[in-house]
Amino acid sequence: MRYWFSPAAMIAAVWSGLWWPLAVCAALAAALPRGRGWCLLLALSWAHGLLALEQGLDRRLPEYLNGTPLTVEARVVGLPVTDTRRRFGETLRRQRMILDLRLAVDERPWPGRHRVRVTAWAPLPALEAGDRLRGKVRLFFPHGWYNQTGPDRARFDLADRIDARGVLTAVIRQRGRPDSLDARRAGLSQRVREQLSASPAGAAVIPALVTGDRRGLEPPLWRLFRDLGTAHLLAISGLHLTLVTGLLWGLGRWLLAPLLWLACPPARRFSLQQWAWAPSLAGALGYAALAGFALPTQRALIMVAVLAACRLRRARPAAGSVLGLALLAVLLVQPLAALSAGLWLSFTAVAVILLLIDGGRWPVMVSLPLLMAVLGAWLFDTWAWLSPLANLLLVPLFSLLVVPAALLGVALDVPAILLAAATGVEASVLMMEGLHGLPSPPLAPAPGWAGLALLGSALLWLLPAWPWPRRLLLLGLLPWWLPGAEPPARGQLDLIVFEVGQGQALALRTQRHLVLYDLGPGWAGGSAAKSVLLPWLRRHGLTPDLTIVSHGDGDHAGGLADLEHTGRLLSGEPDRVDGARPCRAGQQWRFDGVRFEVLWPPDGSYQGNAASCVLRVDALGASALLTGDIPKQVEYRLLGRVAPTTVLQLAHHGSDSSSSTAWLRAVSPRWAVASMGYANRFDHPDPDVVDRLEAAGVTLLRTDRTGMIVFRLGGPDNAALITKWRRAHGRPWHREPEL
Repeated sequence: MRYWFSPAAMIAAVWSGLWWPLAVCAALAAALPRGRGWCLLLALSWAHGLLALEQGLDRRLPEYLNGTPLTVEARVVGLPVTDTRRRFGETLRRQRMILDLRLAVDERPWPGRHRVRVTAWAPLPALEAGDRLRGKVRLFFPHGWYNQTGPDRARFDLADRIDARGVLTAVIRQRGRPDSLDARRAGLSQRVREQLSASPAGAAVIPALVTGDRRGLEPPLWRLFRDLGTAHLLAISGLHLTLVTGLLWGLGRWLLAPLLWLACPPARRFSLQQWAWAPSLAGALGYAALAGFALPTQRALIMVAVLAACRLRRARPAAGSVLGLALLAVLLVQPLAALSAGLWLSFTAVAVILLLIDGGRWPVMVSLPLLMAVLGAWLFDTWAWLSPLANLLLVPLFSLLVVPAALLGVALDVPAILLAAATGVEASVLMMEGLHGLPSPPLAPAPGWAGLALLGSALLWLLPAWPWPRRLLLLGLLPWWLPGAEPPARGQLDLIVFEVGQGQALALRTQRHLVLYDLGPGWAGGSAAKSVLLPWLRRHGLTPDLTIVSHGDGDHAGGLADLEHTGRLLSGEPDRVDGARPCRAGQQWRFDGVRFEVLWPPDGSYQGNAASCVLRVDALGASALLTGDIPKQVEYRLLGRVAPTTVLQLAHHGSDSSSSTAWLRAVSPRWAVASMGYANRFDHPDPDVVDRLEAAGVTLLRTDRTGMIVFRLGGPDNAALITKWRRAHGRPWHREPEL
């Protein structure tokens, strides 16, 4: 167990960002005559994690450079993704890529080299893997949304060493590098895709397995893998790299090493098992090169190397010590890998290959699908009952047929072998389509620590020497049995304002009912409703009784297509919202002692923002007014018909087209909440609106600064309880923006 203390300290330091444990370790080292060395080791490990975290945070783009045109010298890292999208009314070519860049001007407000994720639009020249260029970029701080559920993009960027996101606006000079590793990968991927043109699924999946090129994966195919918890099969990281290592180790153990013994008697100084590591490590290194030495592949390669070093010794350490050493080696080189869920995919794969080498084949082969199902659910936030069954079918198929045949076909350049691998992919897709059509209620996603607990229990189940009864490992399922957060009491209301960028999505929860107001923006292949709202509904086991889409604009109605159940659907523009009935003034509902009333529009003669459905909600001693995007003209029409309110949803994201002085005086809110994108190009909220709010004594809360906001209205003392997600639940990378 001594090998686990240092990794545990580094992981805790990176996730917490706390400095006081260093003082505790120092005090213990001074006070305890025994164990002083352990305390100092823990202090050094904690300091190593903290320094890496601070360096990663300091590397990020300074906020005062947001949107500033910068001239850079850059190199395209990895494989650019090219597609077409609508922009400013035109269909244009779009490229998404990672650039390794430095500023090209003498004044260096952002020194050093940085990895940034950028988008480039036509008519800029198409860039290829490995290209070097001089150009102009507009970059933004890697902010990311932060809600109770949904992806934590700021953490992902920090773990992947992405220091900014932005747009490539000009290419001044471009120079290709056809001999670069990434360019060779792109050429190999294209050749494989052409050889498999007769198999659409194979042409999409095989390049992803061989070179890490997932550009051919269409959204429906990707969603099929993701929804069944098998998306981990498409990533070259721990599972596939250790699988190749294990297969080559077996080949070396049973064929190459005996031949070496026969041909060279002095080679008998080393055992067959030791000689088997030579081809396996060479194969792992080659496969990592095919994947472009991506960060997950680097972690898996380090772990495999540690495993090989331990197994090459005559006196073998225990399996738990080997795993601890492997994790320690990765974190010493890449401490911020602790923030990546992909680290645990590599870690689990190393544990599996270790058990395979030690002879525990059948327990591993039975338990591996469950392990991969947990990992896939944790990585992609899709917990489903059918995931273990899908993994039980697909993990052996990919491990024994698809991946070996794909790599062998590429190595020998034999299209027939590649077609065999593609046949396995086609069979996998057919099986997944059959499983996807089966009725299966979604499993409520648990917090990240719950996934880690279940993963740890599954790993411990596989260990051959577990000192306690294995039935105790079922405690890893406890997070799914624990009760959720307490709902509001009768007469109380929870108003949840999600952070969904330059859009709006709110939820109104009473004791036993739920009303959704607006569903956030949508985009090709996804929406805010799918990535944030649906996981939140599953987390709390809720289904909306009523859904109101204020009007038909995409930043409010974009998530409708992804919402599985809407209940009764209303909109101020029913002709622009599929399946909606008119939202009209005078409509009323009462849920659990909370009153809901529509104040606007009076009829169907209004269009656009002016047609926004205005909803007033009255709880015990508190109220909320939701206004969509109504302009000042509508506000004037409502003067004299609105009573003062506790919380006002600021119309049109804080634009100066709304929130007039007369309106604020009539509504007299205590708080105003605005949903908007970080550093948005509309400059919301408008400075004049902010000045009017300050003059009226209204406290403004903004989702781009606070993340998700939860108001509990109608408490016994009539005081609203406000939870700002970045402040209450944030990590070091979730700090509130300064701008």
